[in-house]
Amino acid sequence: MRKYFRIILAGFVVVLLSALFACGSPAGTTTSTTPLPTGPQSKDLVNGDISVGAEIRNNYAFNVTADMKDVSVVGSFKTIGGVPNTIEAYLMDDTTYKNWIGGRTVHILFDSGSLSSGNIDQAITVPGLYHIVFANYYPASVAPEQLVTTNIQLKWNY
Repeated sequence: MRKYFRIILAGFVVVLLSALFACGSPAGTTTSTTPLPTGPQSKDLVNGDISVGAEIRNNYAFNVTADMKDVSVVGSFKTIGGVPNTIEAYLMDDTTYKNWIGGRTVHILFDSGSLSSGNIDQAITVPGLYHIVFANYYPASVAPEQLVTTNIQLKWNY
């Protein structure tokens, strides 16, 4: 009986050691991961010339992740000719955007009002999906489209 018990115990030890060695890295190999960048970061959100048709809202969505710190949306926009030569710019989170599209009263992070040019410098403190919207509320008989030059970036630190 003792001999049988020793054989079972020895078999168990062999299986356990095999399993432990199989889980480890082979000798002489290393594992590496790419570190996150550090310091200031930026990403173009809306950059260049855009056209906003009559009674149209152009939506540009972007994400803010939990590892992003000191996040802000900064930049400028300017209409290029046309009549009445104005545009409206907005910045809002996804829930606000859905409610706003649905016609509900909402609190918008940034609302430029009707301008021919403007600047944005808005901090974002909560991770999530956000929207920059350019709106041309004029009918086609007044303003078939508004051309807008944009330079808007997302800035943050890791």
